[in-house]
Amino acid sequence: MFWIVIVVAILAPCLCFMVLAVSPRMFDQGSQWFTLSYLRHAFTGATVVALVDSMWVSVAAAAIGVAIGFPVAWLACRTSMPGRRWVWGGMWLVLLLPSWLPALGWIRLVQPDGVMYRVGLDLPAVTHLVLGPAGVVLLLGLRCVPFAFLAVSAALAGLGQEFEDAARVHGAGRVATLRLVSHILAPAIWSALAIGFAESVSDFGVAATLAYRAHFPLATYHLYAAIDTFPPSFPAAAAIGWLLVAAVALPLALQARALRGRSYAVLSGRSRPVNPTVLTRRGTAAALGGVGLLGLVALGIPGFGAVSGSLLGDYGSSLHVTLSNYVTILHDPTLLGPIGRSVLYGAVAATVTVVAGFVAARMLARTRTRATRFLDFLLLAAVALPSVVFAAGYIFAYNLPFMSKIGLDLYQTTTLLVIAYVAASLPTNARILFGSVSQIQPSLHDAARTHGCGPVRGWCRGVLPAISRPLVMAWLLTFCAVFLELPISQLLYAPGSPPISVAIEDNLGNYHYGVGIAQAVISVVLALAVVGTVLGAYRLLAPRGWRRIGAMARG
Repeated sequence: MFWIVIVVAILAPCLCFMVLAVSPRMFDQGSQWFTLSYLRHAFTGATVVALVDSMWVSVAAAAIGVAIGFPVAWLACRTSMPGRRWVWGGMWLVLLLPSWLPALGWIRLVQPDGVMYRVGLDLPAVTHLVLGPAGVVLLLGLRCVPFAFLAVSAALAGLGQEFEDAARVHGAGRVATLRLVSHILAPAIWSALAIGFAESVSDFGVAATLAYRAHFPLATYHLYAAIDTFPPSFPAAAAIGWLLVAAVALPLALQARALRGRSYAVLSGRSRPVNPTVLTRRGTAAALGGVGLLGLVALGIPGFGAVSGSLLGDYGSSLHVTLSNYVTILHDPTLLGPIGRSVLYGAVAATVTVVAGFVAARMLARTRTRATRFLDFLLLAAVALPSVVFAAGYIFAYNLPFMSKIGLDLYQTTTLLVIAYVAASLPTNARILFGSVSQIQPSLHDAARTHGCGPVRGWCRGVLPAISRPLVMAWLLTFCAVFLELPISQLLYAPGSPPISVAIEDNLGNYHYGVGIAQAVISVVLALAVVGTVLGAYRLLAPRGWRRIGAMARG
């Protein structure tokens, strides 16, 4: 029953939407039972231009992500660079922020009437560079850096010192040693490239903000535009969706082909612990300078653009520094309401998702049949599905007359929006919890029952301590993702009840730059406050044994 609900909630709407591209008659969207005309049309005109742009931009962004993420991971894992813990925190912060927030900060900083011009920096070349393809590649590339960092650092954690020592004993220099290690780390590098490409080609935040303002169309925004026009063209949007899904599968196929027939197993009982390379004073300065520059470009400059833009008066149209935008938001329920609404949506969706994700992970870990393996594959495929395709599938499926006939009038309701949040987050959440749940021995629950506990109390005392920390982290990841989510919110929000991401976009679209940017700043501060409060509460309230055991279970 649980898997039936999962299939109906997650896969059926997307499957209906994708079938629409080749059989519009099946859903009363055309006269053909089978046609390839919409797919052929996707390879013509402005659509093919957007697809080509998305492809080359994604390749460049993935390469930038690895080019920056690999050396930063090396510095954090294999050297004595001070402040390495801050590097990890900064990477997680970049990962938690949606791509459209840094894009808004850059736009507000360099646009013709932005902060840079109001303080007297008349640099049209910088504006042209950032508000163009180069700016899109830069932002998406910075978005890929945390994925490359996490993939490479995880591989470095399992790579012993013996390979580097062997290379140096045989006379290899630092470059040759690095080349040898790079070959051993090929699976992690390929994974980083594949994830970076998939994240970039399916990104909607940069496509709807910076790329749109730069008149540089990307495929995800073309799909959104096909639905947002009147009358909407669902078959044309579905055809673009097919090509986006196929584009996501392309790097995965290349990764499998590149690694096929080779063994990269290096972790064994003989692995020697790593002795971090002690950097010289000049090397430490260079390393800190490089990491600091990355933090400045990824977080500092867009953060400064956003905060400074929110402090400009007259809705952001004058140089007068004031808190009036924040005061306006705090005294206007229509501006403050979307923030509280998104907090509620995020909390509800995160709670439901973590419970369902744990159940799914437990069933996948306990039972390995062909059916569960097939469903596991479908969950993995759903992880790779672009959010804009997912939202389009929900719009189409829940707007069908069939849904009204069976009493499911959920279209343009908050209920459907929250269901979509949960359904979009569940595959990722289940995969995150799968590793931790797989490590739990059934004997933990049995031992608690042996000592007289009932089923629920036995689970709370025997199992919950081991997975408490992964559950908390999964809840926080889902909350942050839902709280500032854009594509699903943009397509599915109920009229009159916009979440914060839609409210910000509306204010920016109506030239209320100061208010819109101030809403974004308040939202980021609030999200970080929730993360700090939940982690602090866990540290203060959870028993010491929970924290010690929970830290050993990795999601």
